[in-house]
Amino acid sequence: MANDSITFLCPACNIQLTVPASLAGITGPCPSCRILIQAPYPAPPAAPPGYEQAPSAPQHHETAAAAPYQSPIEHAPTGQAPPYEPPTVPIPVAPAPIYQTPPPVQVGAATASESVAPPAPAMLRPEPRQLPNRSAHGEPVAKQMPEPNAGGSQPNPLPRHSHARSPLFRCLIPLLFILAAGGLMFGVLKVLKNQTRAASRPDPTKPSSVLPILPVETHPGKTPPPPTPKDIEALPVPTPAVPTIVQPPPALPDGLEPKTPAMAAMEVLEKFLAAKTLAERLPLMETHASTIELEHSCLAVRLPYTSRIEIDCQESNPVEQVVDFFHSVDFDATDRPINPQTILVRTRGSGEPKVVVDPFLDSFGGRLAAYAKEYSDKSGIFQVIISAVASCNDERVPNRDKKLTLKLLPQDNAKEITKAYFARQSKITRMLEDGTYSLSYGKAKACTVMLRWNNEDDPAMPYLEALDLKTLDWNP
Repeated sequence: MANDSITFLCPACNIQLTVPASLAGITGPCPSCRILIQAPYPAPPAAPPGYEQAPSAPQHHETAAAAPYQSPIEHAPTGQAPPYEPPTVPIPVAPAPIYQTPPPVQVGAATASESVAPPAPAMLRPEPRQLPNRSAHGEPVAKQMPEPNAGGSQPNPLPRHSHARSPLFRCLIPLLFILAAGGLMFGVLKVLKNQTRAASRPDPTKPSSVLPILPVETHPGKTPPPPTPKDIEALPVPTPAVPTIVQPPPALPDGLEPKTPAMAAMEVLEKFLAAKTLAERLPLMETHASTIELEHSCLAVRLPYTSRIEIDCQESNPVEQVVDFFHSVDFDATDRPINPQTILVRTRGSGEPKVVVDPFLDSFGGRLAAYAKEYSDKSGIFQVIISAVASCNDERVPNRDKKLTLKLLPQDNAKEITKAYFARQSKITRMLEDGTYSLSYGKAKACTVMLRWNNEDDPAMPYLEALDLKTLDWNP
């Protein structure tokens, strides 16, 4: 009976299971689907003929009504309550379920006063939740440790690379290093040797001061004869090198220095300001005005006395080979302390400096002030210093919230001669906001501007409008 086994099917996954007969009636998890199942009891052997089976024991609930339950715990003496014993709770001690064999059941006749004790509950270990299902055959979770060596407790070391064991491989790296170093040294010595040969080789284009060696036949054991006078006369005589004499520049008189372009421009301007007539100024001037206009201008008479003459800035134009020197000049005035002006002296190529008088006539000569004083139906072009302001504060200008201001100045940081206005959506605004021009708000710049009187917005209140900036210099 001990070697018998029980074969049955799992009611859930229908897998065939075989367990020893000693585990009959034990409840445990199915190794495939992990559901709790109970191993069935084996079928009782067939009774021999003529054998009468004793009546089976009554069911548990029937015997409980007939006779009290026989507790395995010994009762206390009569009249005393039995001591309280807490129920025994099985404690899991291993991951696999523990099966216990139920106590043997006496098979035979039973009386009404006897009762069968119920089988002890099987101690089952709850399975962990939310874990992957284990395979039926079981897989190893780690490799088996290697057996220790026979002579010690340390495991066998890992096999080394085949190159590390080879003595040839160990000697190969130093050999390669020695070969590389030798090649490098050979190359350096070769380069040095070639440089030495090149330095010692005479230049055939230059006369040599060393006498050439004549070919002499030599014989072993004989002394070469001394050179004859004819051989010495046939040798070339070296010619001495003639030193190059550099002529020094001509000496200047005491107290004089070489004249620079700025000094030449300043000298021409001083002569222009000190002249008393137009005839004296004409050789020093550059202008587009007619002779008749010049005769009726301020250049035909002596100019006021100047208290200050300084070079303000210098601008060059390599394309046109032009160098401009802007001078700040302060004239004496009757109605105010000084009359500041900007005068341009221009040098073209290798020519003499000239005074550009057109901007001087517009500002100091009064041509711009005369145009801004009275209404005119013609436009005018003037060369002045301009400074843009991003607003319009003159209430006499119509729609002044849509216009900007252009100050027309005789000199930077001086009082303006007049003001002109332009729309926010105009060419001048785009030039100011473009960023590629040397022009911005609040920065003074010498420009050529086109003006006109605007009476279209309000005929009763005409104003001076700036139409365009022709050029950003004084070169119309």
